[in-house]
Amino acid sequence: MARELPGEEQAVKQPTQEEIAQRAYQVFVERGRPEGRDLEHWLEAEAQLKLAMQQKAASPSARTTRPSTRQQASRRA
Repeated sequence: MARELPGEEQAVKQPTQEEIAQRAYQVFVERGRPEGRDLEHWLEAEAQLKLAMQQKAASPSARTTRPSTRQQASRRA
């Protein structure tokens, strides 16, 4: 089980209002352009983007703990 460090959750980048607005518009279009559901689309877009950013931050490839073999070789030269 992975341990969560204090403040680790807060370190995850948050989506900007521009990113949320763009995704909310995509949600609006994908759902057939229903009028009067702006808040619903905004909240859905925000949730989707936050989840994607959390998953990206938690992925093993996002964490580089040691230099690659190529970087190590160039340091020795």
